[in-house]
Amino acid sequence: MTSRISEPIGVQGPDVLEWSRSLRSRSPSPAKHTATRSRSPSPRLRPNSSRHNSVHRGVYLTEVPRAIRSSSPPRMATSPLLRTRSAAVRKSTGGIAASLGGNAGKLSKSVALDNIEAEYIKNLQQQIYFLELEEQARKATDMHPQMTNEAERMLSKLRQLQSEMDSMTLEMRRKDDSLDFVENEKGKLVERLKDEEDARVRDKRMLMDEIIQLKKNIVGLEGRLSEKDGQMLQARDELEKSGTALRNAEVKITSIKNQLEQRVEQHKMTQIALDEKRSELLSVETQLKSLEEKYYNSTVNLQDKVTSDLREEIRVLRQRLKEAELSAEQERHLRAKVSDDSSKIVRENAVLNQQVIDLEKQLERERNLREENEARHSTGVSNMLQLKDKEKEARFELEYMKEKLQKEQEKCLELQEAVTRKDSISKSQEHELSTALKKMNELTNMQDSCEKENIQLRRDKSLLVDHVADLQKKLDLKNEEVVQLRSRISSLEARLQDFEELKSLETNIQSQKWGEFERLAENMRTLSSSMARPQSRYLQH
Repeated sequence: MTSRISEPIGVQGPDVLEWSRSLRSRSPSPAKHTATRSRSPSPRLRPNSSRHNSVHRGVYLTEVPRAIRSSSPPRMATSPLLRTRSAAVRKSTGGIAASLGGNAGKLSKSVALDNIEAEYIKNLQQQIYFLELEEQARKATDMHPQMTNEAERMLSKLRQLQSEMDSMTLEMRRKDDSLDFVENEKGKLVERLKDEEDARVRDKRMLMDEIIQLKKNIVGLEGRLSEKDGQMLQARDELEKSGTALRNAEVKITSIKNQLEQRVEQHKMTQIALDEKRSELLSVETQLKSLEEKYYNSTVNLQDKVTSDLREEIRVLRQRLKEAELSAEQERHLRAKVSDDSSKIVRENAVLNQQVIDLEKQLERERNLREENEARHSTGVSNMLQLKDKEKEARFELEYMKEKLQKEQEKCLELQEAVTRKDSISKSQEHELSTALKKMNELTNMQDSCEKENIQLRRDKSLLVDHVADLQKKLDLKNEEVVQLRSRISSLEARLQDFEELKSLETNIQSQKWGEFERLAENMRTLSSSMARPQSRYLQH
């Protein structure tokens, strides 16, 4: 029976519900009780309805022994009292009936009926209340040993539940402490994992920046190498061009040398021709000398004048011949002393110009003398004409020789200019060759430096590759540590989940036990309230 009472309210059987309903009811027959209550509520119970309801809601377990202590004596005291009160009720009802018969004619029907009804209802309520009290007292005296046994069992069960609750609370505290420790360890591991991940991200970022910088350096160095290769190719092209230009210049120099040799041979030929003309001039001079002698023999006076003129002209011719010889000597020494010869020629030309001016002045003076002596020399005109014709021929030959000499001088000047041009060209080519050789040396030095830089870059690249491999190994180790930490965190999370599941199971078990405890307490409260109400009402009455 006790196990049935301790069951939840929605699961209790019909006999338990009937028993609890009988405990709550105040009359032996529930049907009559409900009928009377529905028609007329008890006026005595109206002011005590709040107290009744508050008592009915539940009584503490400490009030159970108070209700149990007055179990047997009230039974002996309440039965005669109930009997006397029931007899008084019967007498009052009989008096009411007699009064109804005597006073029916005096009062009006409405007032009499109201008073009679009120009196009748009051008497019925008192009678029903007394009967309920008697029935409750009887039930309380009959059920007292069972209730004490039930209360003792409930108290023992409550003590057992309390000890279990204490052990469960201790276990819960231990598990909460272990959960807090696991959560703290998990937080530390999570923080460590975050720090490791942040450090790994920073290291990875730094490594990526270093790799990007190294790639940029490699790209820049490759660009510089390509530029150096382009410069080397350009230098090689320039060197080839300068070599071809040098070969062409050498060919031109050889051709110019050949031309110069040809011109020298031509100059020698002209010098030979000039020597022949000089011999002819000597023969002409001898002829002139013979003519002079003849002229001196023929005419003395005329001869003096003419001879003076002729001597002057011969002197001029000799001077010009000397000049021609000097020019020939200058032509011989053209290749060795070009600048000195040109300056000498300029000075000699100036001297010759001065001499020509002097000769012109002398000629003017001679002409004046001739004009004065024309009258006197009329006899020797024919001879003079012949001499003049010869002189004209000699002058013509001399002019021809002068023209030829001038041509030779022009040729020598042209050759000198050509030689100077060739010298300047050869100097410029030598300068270009020296600059090309310097460039080639510079390019070879640059190539050597580029090769050294390439070797150094290859070494740096190999070192960087090794450094990147070491960093990759470190990253792999960090990844392994992160994987281990994550596996440890997952195991801790699994343990934490197991602890949480155990905690949820324990909380469910504890909630179920607390539900049973509440149901037992509710049953005890209902029992104590059902026992306490009739006794208190009986004591009041």
